[in-house]
Amino acid sequence: MSKEPHFIDVGDIQLATWEHGHGEPFVLVHGFTGSSLDWVDVVDPLAATHRVLTLDQRGHGRSSNTGDEATYSFDQLVADFGSYVDAVGLESFHLLGHSMGGMMAMRYALAAPDRLKSLILMDTAAAPAKGAPEMMRTGLQLAREHGLNAVFEAISPFLATSPRGEITLERMRTKWGQMDVAAFLALGAELLEHESVLDQLATLRIPTTVILGENDHGLRHASEALAAAIPGAHFAIIPNAGHSPQEDDPAAWLAAVAAHFERSAASAG
Repeated sequence: MSKEPHFIDVGDIQLATWEHGHGEPFVLVHGFTGSSLDWVDVVDPLAATHRVLTLDQRGHGRSSNTGDEATYSFDQLVADFGSYVDAVGLESFHLLGHSMGGMMAMRYALAAPDRLKSLILMDTAAAPAKGAPEMMRTGLQLAREHGLNAVFEAISPFLATSPRGEITLERMRTKWGQMDVAAFLALGAELLEHESVLDQLATLRIPTTVILGENDHGLRHASEALAAAIPGAHFAIIPNAGHSPQEDDPAAWLAAVAAHFERSAASAG
């Protein structure tokens, strides 16, 4: 992930993207306040068997910041992603979405199921989270009044709790420094109020794995609901990991992804 990104024109913005390896395409999509930095520990092992693509969603990482809340919505992220996969020439591919990226991924899967070889939904939900909405609303108000740095400083004491807390904290500092406050406000609000797609997921006929960090307790029920709703979905828990299991235990996470690809190949063959 040390190399410079390639930039893809998507309507009124540019998306930063990176590619590694060769083989069947596998696209990794980060979540709210994330970026392609979320995948630095796992890209090289994945690239040994796949063409791995990561991208920064609008308002995140090194992609464009519009400064306009009206330009940020889940529907817009799905539209961006559809334009992105067309621009990089992906006719059929594996897709992983993490957290808000999973919310985007399941909506894309519903809109274009024939494009996906398989789907991984990681630490995500089909409906608005029930846990700690007041904390999110407080963060949104703080960001609107004082900016993202104020929010980061308020929550940073609680962020370095993973097995590699200091590394994770520095990556978060970079990601929060790059994020558009308008994206934080608009997408943060939608995270609290978006329409559930849980009932629609029963229509999917795509090899699917739902991954959850064992300690991501707030998303346990939502993850179980996803696995139950999608026909044939497999549910994998990464032990001793939180909301970003690929960072907390890369080896266990990679094993879960490898098992997913084995199941996907078996179902295709």
